[in-house]
Amino acid sequence: MATVIVSREARKDLMAIRVYIQDEFLNPSAADRILHELRRAVEGLPSFPRQGKSLDAMIAVHTEYRYLPCENYCIFYLENDEEVVVVRILHQKQDYLRALFLQK
Repeated sequence: MATVIVSREARKDLMAIRVYIQDEFLNPSAADRILHELRRAVEGLPSFPRQGKSLDAMIAVHTEYRYLPCENYCIFYLENDEEVVVVRILHQKQDYLRALFLQK
């Protein structure tokens, strides 16, 4: 079974999601529920790393990224036999191409 690695950016994404839901919607219980679901999805990736779809399905350029929808978010990750690296966790309406490929 592969090991899961959550990148610094993905950890920041999780913190931002929590803050946004708590502050903008004034709903800490929803923030807790959504973060719980996202963490559960991430923890399941080592057992079934191919459960997510190839990002190739959404864009016309070949990439090794895969994504797994969860709630209103997408977990973007790379996988091989030894590890699953969660790169970003972004809202489905965010500009994920910019976040994945252009921002540094």
